Amino acid sequence: MNDGDMPTEASGSSGGSPIVRGLLLAALLVGAGTMLLSYVDPLLWAAILAFATYPFLTFLRRYVRRPLLSSLLMTVLVLTLVLVPLLSFAVPLTKEILSEVARLRSFLANPKAELPSWIAHIPALGPRIEQAYQNFRAHTPSLSIYMDRLQSDLLTVGGRLFALMNDVGKIAVKTLVLLLGLFSFYLKGPEIWQGIRTILKHWGGPGVEEPLDQIAPVTRGVVYGMVFTALAQAIFAGAGFAFAGIPGALLLTLLLFFLALFPMGALAVWLPASITLLVQGRTMAFILFLLWNAVVVGGMENVIKPIFIGRSSELPFILILLGVLGGIEAFGIIGLFIGPVLLAILQTIWQEGIRVGEKAEPKP
Repeated sequence: MNDGDMPTEASGSSGGSPIVRGLLLAALLVGAGTMLLSYVDPLLWAAILAFATYPFLTFLRRYVRRPLLSSLLMTVLVLTLVLVPLLSFAVPLTKEILSEVARLRSFLANPKAELPSWIAHIPALGPRIEQAYQNFRAHTPSLSIYMDRLQSDLLTVGGRLFALMNDVGKIAVKTLVLLLGLFSFYLKGPEIWQGIRTILKHWGGPGVEEPLDQIAPVTRGVVYGMVFTALAQAIFAGAGFAFAGIPGALLLTLLLFFLALFPMGALAVWLPASITLLVQGRTMAFILFLLWNAVVVGGMENVIKPIFIGRSSELPFILILLGVLGGIEAFGIIGLFIGPVLLAILQTIWQEGIRVGEKAEPKP
């Protein structure tokens, strides 16, 4: 048999079986997903920070032309201005929470424990709180069941916080992954994003491009809304601290700024501060301070943040609120960003579907 008579491979089979390729790709994705699952959160945070701060990197590169150096400088800047202050407050705050959890457990475990005397002096509410507490203590079966449940919950929360505080190694590794991811996104972000767009456009067609365009502006709107809302809340709350003569007003203002980055975080600072006024017997100052923070400081979270997110997209206020609250409930803190982005993408797809449908309808 001559060489020319050798059977040749069919041209249609040179690419292999699509089923085998699909199974191989699925196995690789499952393996990679299992391996990287623990680092999804820090990488998502890195992507969010990169999206939000990329305009500042663009400005920096006008003066620092080398991409490697500008990306490194931007990463150090974010580390200095954002991560270091947050981490510096995280450890003492966790210790304080554990201490308060222990005090509450001790109070509930003591059958002779009495409420602080200043509670009785609260206008209108004080006597009712005292009576409700005495009735609660007197009802032994309900108290026993409640105590068992509450102590179990407190032990669970305290145990998690304690484990988180002690697990310094994992926190350090995830922080390192976040920083390396942030540096990589600064250095190669446009190429990575263009690759993702190309793949999704190949799979989903040109129609996916407009929804993808919503990701960057909505993410920036959420981040800027968080920062400027926290800044405004800190300024007005700090004025209230100073006017009311709260001890450590400057420290409380700084703490409130960092906690206000998270939903209802400012409440954790100004509410205990208002109680100190009540303990001091300054009832009128307590009422005015409480109203100032509840209406002005607390109200800013429902005004400034939606304005920034709304300006970055066409989302109505109700969808912004649902995206923030539902995102947090479904995904945790990072859902603060994921929720509005998902709803913005869905709204864009909805509007595009309506436009296509209107074009397809026969005109009368």
